[in-house]
Amino acid sequence: MKLLSSPKVLFVVLCLVLIFPSLAVSEEVERSTSLSIEGTYYFDDNKGYGVSDGGFAPISYTPVEKPGPFDADDDGRDLGSGWGAAEIQALLTHRIVVRFLTGTGALTSGNNVTFAITGALTPVSTRLELRATLTPIAFLNFFVGSMLGTGWDTGLFNGMGLNADGSGVPDSASFQGVVLKSWIGGTFQFDLAAFVPGDWTHVVTLVSPKLQYAAFSGANKGEAWMWEGDIGENFNGFMFYGTYFLGYQMPLVLNTVGILLETKQNLGYVKDLSSMDSSGWGSDHVLITVGPVFNFTLSESSSLAVLFQFRRERLYDGTSIFANYYDNRHAIGTYWDFYRIAFSYGLKL
Repeated sequence: MKLLSSPKVLFVVLCLVLIFPSLAVSEEVERSTSLSIEGTYYFDDNKGYGVSDGGFAPISYTPVEKPGPFDADDDGRDLGSGWGAAEIQALLTHRIVVRFLTGTGALTSGNNVTFAITGALTPVSTRLELRATLTPIAFLNFFVGSMLGTGWDTGLFNGMGLNADGSGVPDSASFQGVVLKSWIGGTFQFDLAAFVPGDWTHVVTLVSPKLQYAAFSGANKGEAWMWEGDIGENFNGFMFYGTYFLGYQMPLVLNTVGILLETKQNLGYVKDLSSMDSSGWGSDHVLITVGPVFNFTLSESSSLAVLFQFRRERLYDGTSIFANYYDNRHAIGTYWDFYRIAFSYGLKL
């Protein structure tokens, strides 16, 4: 397959596979296994219909019916489902932490390399992820990772498929290929308590940029594909992700509250496929999600995180907004809406 011939992908995978076994025999190794259950509910709306550029779309469970087909292939879509959408997944992660470049000072005493292998299962897909994280100093780490996954069609939901025939309905591709992602990034984190010690002085910040390459083995360059029931606007190519967090930690059951902001954008040729300035569907759009985060410590071995998010999405014109195929829509601006509520329950085994 063309996908597996990528030197970037092979480099990451080989590094992780070769280093993992060599560290397993080290005497200074800490191992842990955890189980996570993650779920998300997406609020329903009318895709910004009737909202002006820069406006806010309220939650709506009354779909707007499509006016009719747009061409021979695209039958159009109703705006909204009447119930929203939901997803759930289970993840099993094993971590190996190796002390590395450890010093005696506060900034280097915790230096390590952490390797993690995660198996994930959803109702329409399964995947395996490998990740390595180097912490050379307390407030900074660097990470690389790779993921290999496949999906299937349940009848109601499609795990993966090509979205390139003009209809906007991805072809069913159950076990007919693989999705592979590789990424590299870093995290800068700061805790005020490092300079002002105390149980109530933990004001924390985090900035984490990530560069990712993703590809579906069944797609050619410029062909869109769908993965794990998403909107089907993925392309073989690079994306940039940004994660920014400001929070406060407390010695309570509710141990962390904060604001999380995330960005996502296409890079390279994908960014220029159909830009907003050219009245295209908005391949250069920077998706922004932001909202409060609450983390609860339930016991010494379990925790629960709850997240509410708002989103800045593309706003399409009054006719093309009803197109089911993304390439038949014309972006005229952006709008904000209530996006989702998500939770993550973690248990150390």
